[in-house]
Amino acid sequence: MTKENAPATNHESAPSKRNYNPGQLPKRKNTVTAAVLAGLLEGETLTGMDAVFGQHTTRLGAVVFWLDKRYGWTIERRDIATGTKDGRVATISAYWLPQATRAAAYEANARNWVDAVKVARAKLRKTADKRRAEAAKINAARRYARTQDPRQSGLWGEV
Repeated sequence: MTKENAPATNHESAPSKRNYNPGQLPKRKNTVTAAVLAGLLEGETLTGMDAVFGQHTTRLGAVVFWLDKRYGWTIERRDIATGTKDGRVATISAYWLPQATRAAAYEANARNWVDAVKVARAKLRKTADKRRAEAAKINAARRYARTQDPRQSGLWGEV
C-alpha cells in the first residue's frame, strides 16, 4: 500500500475533549437501527459482516451515520486491513461506543431499552417466514407486471 493510498490516521490533539454524552434512544425498538445501537451499547465492535449476521443488515455504515446525525451518538470507528479468501487485502471499518459513553447511557436507563429491543427483535423474527412468503408474492407480481420490449419474447413466442 503506498503512502497516498494509506487510510488516514486520527491524530487527535485533545482526546479529553471528546463527546461522551449518550445520544437519544430510538423510540421504535424493532428496527435495524435499534438493533445496531443495542449491540454497540452492549460493548460489541461491529464490522459490516458482523452486522449481516447479527443485526441482519448490509448497510452498517448508513445506520452508524444515521445514529450520529439523527440521534446524536458519537460512534468511534477504525479502518482494519483484512486478508480475503481470494488473496486480496481489503480495508473494512469497525465501529464501537467508547466505554465512557456506554456508562453514561446505562446511567440514563439504557439497560431497559436494550432489553426491550431484544424482545421486539425476537418477536419480529417470529414473522420471518410469513414475510419471506409475502416478498415472494410481491416479486412474482413484479416479474409479470414489468414492461418488456415488444421485440423480445420467449423461445416459443410467450412474453
